[in-house]
Amino acid sequence: MPRILTIVDHTVQPVGTIFDWTMKANVLSIVIAVFLVVFLTACQCAPNERATPDPSAPLVIGYGESVFSIGEILYSSQFEDPQNWTLQIQTSDSSTIESAAFVNGILDLYMPDRGCTAWLNRAFEGPIAVVYDVYCPEETLKDKGIHARDINNFWHATHPSLSGNLFDSSLYTGKFTSYHKMHGYYASTGGGHDIGNKNTRFRRYPREKDNAFVSHIALNHRDGNPDYLITPGNWHTVQLVAFNGLAQYIVDGKVVYEIKPGDQVSIENGNQPAIEKEYTLNEFPPHTKGHIGLRMVRTHHRYANFKVYRLTPLEVTK
Repeated sequence: MPRILTIVDHTVQPVGTIFDWTMKANVLSIVIAVFLVVFLTACQCAPNERATPDPSAPLVIGYGESVFSIGEILYSSQFEDPQNWTLQIQTSDSSTIESAAFVNGILDLYMPDRGCTAWLNRAFEGPIAVVYDVYCPEETLKDKGIHARDINNFWHATHPSLSGNLFDSSLYTGKFTSYHKMHGYYASTGGGHDIGNKNTRFRRYPREKDNAFVSHIALNHRDGNPDYLITPGNWHTVQLVAFNGLAQYIVDGKVVYEIKPGDQVSIENGNQPAIEKEYTLNEFPPHTKGHIGLRMVRTHHRYANFKVYRLTPLEVTK
């Protein structure tokens, strides 16, 4: 039986040969098409935008929108690095015993009847966002000296002079008032005096200078709102932002407090009545560098997934 032939471009070839070349051409076409789809999709991403967002990355919401984007990770910890942390634990006359452990990706701080600040030894400079998860266990709330309270934070924190530093135990002791003199941003969920989990606040430090009260930005209009308090037994995600005078405190995807120049803000000075005035960088310069501290008082917290990100200014379109 004669072979079946086909004619292409006036050249006589066997059908089998043409079939092989046709298959190769189809595969090549598919590969090229897939490449073009991926390439064009990537090209459609805005500058500084990841094609595949990091699910644990900070949120850009509130005042952050149209101002900055999330840049590179500067530091990431699953708390396998105890050598990178300094704990300042308040002395107490209580018979209770505190404990601190870095285990299984968790920083576990159990602080009955005392305060504690966990400082990351590394300092950061420039615009940053800090994000981490924190959990207040229900099972230890029955213990003496343990309450659901005080998810507290310091960021871009510095000592106000060259004679001393945040890690000087004679200056900073774990007692809350010992931090009033430092510079930085502070935010708290679930604070209160004798009874915790009542207040939610933001402050721009210092609160004191040379042992005297000074005027400082102090926001407290979320006090008493259950939507902004601690839920024992649930993980909370905390985000802290410092960007050239713009500061944000975000918890579980909600802006709790934020400030930017030009805002009308509450100003406190010791026991004097609070006043409202415009936030200006001349009176309250931005804190642009410093350390990050995780703080607590008379409670039990577990921390995880700690990360620090660079914030990148968005280009202004003229």
